[in-house]
Amino acid sequence: MADPPGSAALLREGIAAAQAGQAARARDCLMSVVQADEHNLQAWYWLSQVVESPQEREICLENVLALDPGHTAVQSELAALRAQMAQAQRATSVAALIPETPEEILVSDAAVEPLPCPYCGADAGPQEGQCPTCQRPLYVRERKTKGHSFYSLGLVMAWFVLANYVWLGLAFYYFGSSLSSTLNASPRAAAALETVTGLIGLQAPSVGVGVLSLPLFPVLLGGAAIFLFSLVVAMGLYLRLRSFYWLTVGLTIAGSLLLLYNAFGVEFRPLFQVAAALIFCIAATSFAFMAYDEFAWVDRRLAAVLDPDVDSHSAVYTRGRKYAGQGMWARAAVHWAKAVALSPGHADYRLALASAYINLDQPQRALEHLQAAQQIEPDNPQLPDLLRQVRETA
Repeated sequence: MADPPGSAALLREGIAAAQAGQAARARDCLMSVVQADEHNLQAWYWLSQVVESPQEREICLENVLALDPGHTAVQSELAALRAQMAQAQRATSVAALIPETPEEILVSDAAVEPLPCPYCGADAGPQEGQCPTCQRPLYVRERKTKGHSFYSLGLVMAWFVLANYVWLGLAFYYFGSSLSSTLNASPRAAAALETVTGLIGLQAPSVGVGVLSLPLFPVLLGGAAIFLFSLVVAMGLYLRLRSFYWLTVGLTIAGSLLLLYNAFGVEFRPLFQVAAALIFCIAATSFAFMAYDEFAWVDRRLAAVLDPDVDSHSAVYTRGRKYAGQGMWARAAVHWAKAVALSPGHADYRLALASAYINLDQPQRALEHLQAAQQIEPDNPQLPDLLRQVRETA
């Protein structure tokens, strides 16, 4: 049968589009060809490479074999496709166990349905403190937030700034008092020192009236004590220890009240100084309380559910390994089942899921995935040991 007019050109265009990765354009061209000539073997084959679903690809390859039953390459391709579809179908039953509701909804206080234990998979009420089957704790105490924010890091930096400010003030006072004779002899030098110390909020030693000569050791000792105290508090804040947070809050409030007292004291203060004091007090107090959540703890319910922050098959598999290392085999199984559903042809995911089912005393499920992994990778070194464990548990 002769090709309809234009079919040859459409076929060439469809093949070129398929080779260029333009699947949508290739499908349009090749569908037009097979609709005009359903016996076009070449069009059916190339259409099988660009269709969107495995079922459509299977139909295209079957049409190729109907036209050329001896095409061995297509026979192998169709057999591999059907094996992959069968594996995906078997994985669907396991993937159906994966909750689609995000974990934070499942473990909310409003939850009334039993939640699966992350260790053994048994159902436990949302208010149960430990699993009634394996007797393991179902709640873990953890921080409300995972990391630092601008506010908590700002509190850490504030302590270092304060320590250096005091250290600098002590240094200025020491050197100023040690130069008392020079200051008395040179009013210009005294005025310069007074200007510098005034810029950093300190009071310069009085010139000519009882200048205090400070020994070096007390200055160094006092500065070191203040700096070390600041370092300890800053480290405590960085480690998010609540005692150091409340210490900072208390000192912030006390310092703010002292600043307000000085601003509204009996002596006359310029309006801008009062306004600056008010702004500083409000900002400092707000800044401290904005960091509260980073020092708070919450009780979180553990359950055999899928973490909402992982989506790729490799990330889900890695998260499952983490839970398996913690003995949470049911939670690991949920993640590995998702990895298998996302990538059914990956032998390592099947083997991991089989090991989880072995630990959950479900040898039949484990055997299904071991057999699937054996078809994918017959020489995998983990297979013999896992098969032996299945036989021992069965």
